[in-house]
Amino acid sequence: MHNVYVPVVAILLVFGAIFGYQAFSDSQVDDDVAQLIAAQRGVEKVEMKDLQSVQKGYGLCGEYRAAGETTYAPFYYSQVNEQVTLDTQAKVFQKYCAR
Repeated sequence: MHNVYVPVVAILLVFGAIFGYQAFSDSQVDDDVAQLIAAQRGVEKVEMKDLQSVQKGYGLCGEYRAAGETTYAPFYYSQVNEQVTLDTQAKVFQKYCAR
């Protein structure tokens, strides 16, 4: 019976590693996006909300606000070229994030 436990435990460890890495990777992307927005705006820190994966996971739409601001502004992030678009009139923003 103990021969059954070894493969089951191994499979569970592999699944845990895969899903754990995915969660860590998503968190890292969020931090990278926040840093890119802060750099473009010339502020130290931004807060993001309403994040939504678009373009089959290759893009991210959401809203951000800089520290000290009261209103949120929309953004689009492309994971392909690692660029943030803050202009709501930009073609790429209109294509993936316009509601």
